[in-house]
Amino acid sequence: MKKIFLSSYFAGTIKQFQTFIQENSITAKRVLCIPTAGNVEDYTGYIDEGFQSLIDLGYQIDNLDVANDDTDSVVFKIQQAEILFITGGNTFYLLQELKRENLLPLLVEKIQSGTPYIGESAGAIILAPSIEYNKIMDSPKSAPELLDYSGLGITNFYTLPHYIEAPFTKTVQETYNNYHKRLNLLPINNHKAIIVIGDNYRVV
Repeated sequence: MKKIFLSSYFAGTIKQFQTFIQENSITAKRVLCIPTAGNVEDYTGYIDEGFQSLIDLGYQIDNLDVANDDTDSVVFKIQQAEILFITGGNTFYLLQELKRENLLPLLVEKIQSGTPYIGESAGAIILAPSIEYNKIMDSPKSAPELLDYSGLGITNFYTLPHYIEAPFTKTVQETYNNYHKRLNLLPINNHKAIIVIGDNYRVV
């Protein structure tokens, strides 16, 4: 059964995360963190804050950059992961690198089989059927080799993070205006989270 925790800004949703862990009796203490989406970003302080929040809660962090680690090592680490955490950053670059290593089927298998998954911003968006709707907030130019915007297809909704939070106030509103009539957008600000258990989800 899927156990998924999605946020805009993980460090801002720690209370909800603790409730998520308790309600679902998640006892694992090792988290495989994939910060790859931040590789093309100028500011990545949110990644450090998220990692520190987990450390403060007693978790052990394993860091994995799918863009720079060798394929065999990447696959093995994901296969062995007790909890997965994919951070924020550029969604298109993240998806490009995951597809380059052919990791989407493995990630889908892990999540569908019940491995707890934490997705922050870009890490939440990639669970949707497609990430095309995020091109207003993120630049596809960071992923020149990504020709197919299809995501993992784990959620039947499209997470819209940072609603309405600086510095995304204008772009997130434009994204909402352009897509909310066509897609099942689920907006969350930096202090809300989406919890998915099985086929059910709720915003907390």
